Amino acid sequence: MAIPLTAGGDEWDHGILPLESSSLVKECILGLTEKVNEKELPGWASLVADWWNPNILVSQEQSIRRFLRIFKHSEVDHTYQDLLKNYDDETQHIFEAFVDGKIDAEEASKLYHPYHSVTALKPAGGCRNGDLSTLNQNDRQNIALQGYADLLRAFPTSIPSRIRRYFWKRIPFFKQEKHKLRVKSYYNLNFRNHGRTIHNTPAITCVPETTKDIQDIVKFAKAHKMGVRVSGFRHSWSPVFGRLNTAGMKNNGDILISTLGLIDATILPNFTSMPTDIFQPHAKDLNSITIVEASYVRGPALTNGAKYVRLGTSTTNKQLRKWCIEIGKVTLPLQIIEVEITMGGSNATICHGAGLQHPTLSDLVRAIEYVDANGNLNKIDLSTPSFLRAAAGCFGLIGIVTHLTLEFDAMSCALLVPRKIPVIEAIPPPLDMPYSAIPPALRPAQPLSKERQRENQEEFERRALNDYYAEWFWFPYSSEVWVNTWSKTTDLSNAVTYPNNGKIILQVFGTFATQIIQNATILLKLTDNNPERQTKLLSWLAMKNLDDVGPGGNPIKTWLTDALHFQRGVQNLRVRDMEVELPLQPKERDLELSTRSDSRGNPIDTTIKNPPIDFSVVQRAWWDAIIECYRHIDTCPQRMPLEMRIMGNSNITLAPQRGYTLGTCSIEIVTLSNTADIWPAYAQKVLDRWSNYKDERGNGIPVRPHWAKEWYGYTMRGRRWEDFLKEEEAENGGFKAEFEEWRDIVGQLASRDGWDIEIARDMFGNEVLNELIWSPPRGTASTKAMSNG
Repeated sequence: MAIPLTAGGDEWDHGILPLESSSLVKECILGLTEKVNEKELPGWASLVADWWNPNILVSQEQSIRRFLRIFKHSEVDHTYQDLLKNYDDETQHIFEAFVDGKIDAEEASKLYHPYHSVTALKPAGGCRNGDLSTLNQNDRQNIALQGYADLLRAFPTSIPSRIRRYFWKRIPFFKQEKHKLRVKSYYNLNFRNHGRTIHNTPAITCVPETTKDIQDIVKFAKAHKMGVRVSGFRHSWSPVFGRLNTAGMKNNGDILISTLGLIDATILPNFTSMPTDIFQPHAKDLNSITIVEASYVRGPALTNGAKYVRLGTSTTNKQLRKWCIEIGKVTLPLQIIEVEITMGGSNATICHGAGLQHPTLSDLVRAIEYVDANGNLNKIDLSTPSFLRAAAGCFGLIGIVTHLTLEFDAMSCALLVPRKIPVIEAIPPPLDMPYSAIPPALRPAQPLSKERQRENQEEFERRALNDYYAEWFWFPYSSEVWVNTWSKTTDLSNAVTYPNNGKIILQVFGTFATQIIQNATILLKLTDNNPERQTKLLSWLAMKNLDDVGPGGNPIKTWLTDALHFQRGVQNLRVRDMEVELPLQPKERDLELSTRSDSRGNPIDTTIKNPPIDFSVVQRAWWDAIIECYRHIDTCPQRMPLEMRIMGNSNITLAPQRGYTLGTCSIEIVTLSNTADIWPAYAQKVLDRWSNYKDERGNGIPVRPHWAKEWYGYTMRGRRWEDFLKEEEAENGGFKAEFEEWRDIVGQLASRDGWDIEIARDMFGNEVLNELIWSPPRGTASTKAMSNG
């Protein structure tokens, strides 16, 4: 029997929650303000007072400026100055001018032109203590130039690249003849991914610019029996990069291909999201974008303004967004939020967007061009759909993908209506969740009426089922959820750029403010080093800087591609991230087949073809994550948002969403990387909750990981997750049949294109992917794919 939310009880009041855990973020901030000394944080009290004064409007620009000014003028805390040193001189000047009120955000965006001349070139702050430290080692044999020339090779492209070319014309590029690898290369350069979960040292790191470069690298690797893996912005948290270092050796003996310049890929702060084109890679083969005819993909002619677009795999989302608006007049119907990611990276790990009608990005791929283990260039297109489904989202295991052709829609507009809604109303608790299970801080002052509960449920379901884009964010311990669901229109009139240049600058300044909260010694003192108060500070700042049009507010009409990339600058925060994909469930009355028969006695299938969806499991997954977050409020392992997207299914062979015919709940938890020591145990607890659901028939509901997020090293229902994925069938959350299907198809592809499976596995795989995907489960026979050669 379902227990309504108006039921009594209070299981949270028996020692479970320490400190002021039942307080709201607002009460926490106001409490801290009482402790603030004006010399320590000048202007803090007035900012907080104005923030919650209903008669005073504090804009996002004012709030960020005033927040940064507080720390600039603090007499005891120098975090602002210490962090600012990580930026070049011109960027520091812009920060200072903005904070001092001499320029506004829009003016700051126009002034943002660092590295504009040779004299402006100086190592970015991250270079002083970042991953490029080995660039200056004396044993780097294949680089002739030292000092500033080392840095120039790794600098972001565009204007810096023009400066590089000035030097290269005068100082010949060194080529080591005995290896004959004539591509920009570095020896023994340490590799770490963005989330700091993967660490290895490739023997050689190459930065190619053309398909021919990649062919040369692969041929070199084959001749020297070396492996080859690829990285872009390095955003994957799972082991999809290179192999571990060889025991007793200073490297892993393999080659890493970086599709981006090394500073673009490794150093923070990163400026890819900035309005200026200064930080965008210069035009080259591997980031080219062109419209192609249907014959190129051997597919049908498109209508209604849709086009086939061929692009290099090092193309960034920032470049693609700009091209779509200014040149192509087309848009992908779905995308990930970040602009700091390459198209190759998002396709390889089967990334996705949001909206029930949308599959994954890989489902939009209509042709793939790849360099095989022999160094030959091949193409897969719509004439062999099974090959395409296996190759789109294959983790780079068939070779190095150089170009993708995707199907784009005609440009359209989004009608954004972002809202901040009380947690209990945005995504209501499932009906069988007792009121006592809801954390006290999130309970309404007065229990909701049944009518109000019904309205909340209907509104949530309306957004999830009908909106073109459907996404929800909850920052830990906030009393509100940021709801970002919207519809689209083909009317392009009066569209605005979103976020505009000024807002992009503010988003970047906002990440700077977040870094201050993490590092400011005075805040550590004020919060008594208490994680709960620190986390509430972060949530306070994050929610303040998100838009809210208000009840009945006017929609923000913007280009669809802008709406998909609504947040910029998040690259500059290192985080940990676990995401799972849960299948949407049908309502109970639609589960059973009818036993009715026709006049001849044959059974009639009266199952509803598109049955109504039961969102109770979705709601439980959301609230279970919130409850687990509160249960760990003494240490706060989760300090960044809980995010949830409703999306469709997928036809890609290895997609986690494959077979989820009603759609997918994609739900994830995120934290800052400085909680790495306590994060895995916490993430495992949340995962245990998510993997414990059953459908109406009593069967376990499958849980699959987002391949790019964290899954390796965790357990699923008491077993190593990688073993579970390999050995279990899809209905249990595994990929046993899918991996076998993939091996069989790839074996056929290898036979067609003339390359050997064993050589490809040794060259393009790594320890984890080879064991997980290439090797059959224990006790099963080898597949045809393993003996194609």
